[in-house]
Amino acid sequence: MVISNHLKLAFVLVFGILTVMMPDVAFSLVESTIVGLFELLEFTLDEIIEHFFHTNRHTTQVIVFYIMMGLFIFIAYRTFVHSKRLYLVVRREFPDWWIQQKEQILVQWLSLSIGKKLKMISGCTLGVACVAVLVL
Repeated sequence: MVISNHLKLAFVLVFGILTVMMPDVAFSLVESTIVGLFELLEFTLDEIIEHFFHTNRHTTQVIVFYIMMGLFIFIAYRTFVHSKRLYLVVRREFPDWWIQQKEQILVQWLSLSIGKKLKMISGCTLGVACVAVLVL
């Protein structure tokens, strides 16, 4: 099944809005998912090692600990290498993108009539006030 770009954008926006409105729930959901995946990985490795090597519980846990430690060090290294590349790309490309976005927004703003500008300002103000009431 192919999901259209508009539907993907809607999902991202809804998730972003819910994250801003309920950060504790979003953090709890992400934390629970990560802990659950960690426990699943640990349990699976325990069972595989105990089955194939016929070790006792303590030896299995030591082996699993070192396997997972190596896995997390590898993931941290790959993240570090990728983040350096990503930082260099963002540092090089962001100023041009930012200037282009500011010019585009300024042209769009200047092309609006006074009535539409007032509608946009009042709508944004009302939206911010509603979010402030919901959050506080």
